[in-house]
Amino acid sequence: MFAWNVVLYSGMFALIVIYLWTMMERRMNPWNKPAGIAVFAWRFILTTGTGLIFAFLTARQAYGSALIPPLFIVLSFAWGLAVFHLVQAVTYAWNDRVLDQAIMERTKRLLGIFVIGSLYLIAVYHLTNLYFAQQIDFERFILRDGGIYPTLFWGGYILLGNILPLVLIYWPGRKSNCMLASILVILGAFALLYVFIIGGQAYPLEIFPGYVASSSFGDGQIASYSPSVYELLLGFGGLAVAFILTTVGVRVINFMPQDKSQTAE
Repeated sequence: MFAWNVVLYSGMFALIVIYLWTMMERRMNPWNKPAGIAVFAWRFILTTGTGLIFAFLTARQAYGSALIPPLFIVLSFAWGLAVFHLVQAVTYAWNDRVLDQAIMERTKRLLGIFVIGSLYLIAVYHLTNLYFAQQIDFERFILRDGGIYPTLFWGGYILLGNILPLVLIYWPGRKSNCMLASILVILGAFALLYVFIIGGQAYPLEIFPGYVASSSFGDGQIASYSPSVYELLLGFGGLAVAFILTTVGVRVINFMPQDKSQTAE
């Protein structure tokens, strides 16, 4: 699946270039809708491929589930829209423009739907694991006994990244704060990714069920992990590249949408 990702990501970049071409070149405008549909379909394929990296990884008990690809798709909808809200707000403020309130209301409600959908699939994923006896110890580790991992899961993802954003979006008789809700969703996303990726690898694989395995390589032991400065720089470097590309696109190529936006007075 890692090898397939070379094709999946390269194909995604190529389709995005074509999509932008159909938007910016007047004679290519009739192809804009087919290009957009192609990008959307390929985005499903790409996220499914990312999920299959984990779903095919049977060497860790946290993974190896057919639920992971659709889970990744729904999570990416919620997290991607939350990031889009923040980038859009900053971009419009930078260019002294105000987005139409009706558009903000629609995207706010859409964010709430995606958050509910992701929360539902996370619940199904863990309840499915709890059904299998071989996964019960792992679920106890992630949800109750794992120290930092249950704290991040319940406090970071469930409360901060789901419950509070839904309250901000749907609380009756109160003006919703879409930007704050989006920030909380993104923080919850980082918490869940840490639990899923780091916690899933920290828990030892049960190689011989019913027996205790130990060795000088740490078999049978819960691993500890702390990110190095190089890993932190790599992560923030990816965000920096995305920020630079967006900045160049907005300022040089004029990516700003023109529908129903207003200039700030």
